[in-house]
Amino acid sequence: MRDPHLYNDTPVLRNKLDIRDQKLLDQAEADYVVYRLKDLALNPLRGNYHSGHLLKMHEYIFQDIFE
Repeated sequence: MRDPHLYNDTPVLRNKLDIRDQKLLDQAEADYVVYRLKDLALNPLRGNYHSGHLLKMHEYIFQDIFE
């Protein structure tokens, strides 16, 4: 059974940019993540670093790439 998080024809995670080449996805992800991490450094998400807060941070960091 195929992983539903991967494109059918490649081992690449489904993404908002519809990139199906892993190297290209890695490059795009790095660019977007650096931007979001800089933004978080300047504007931290309020919270006490419990699991829910860390999940919100993860969602914020990868929001441009993945659902």
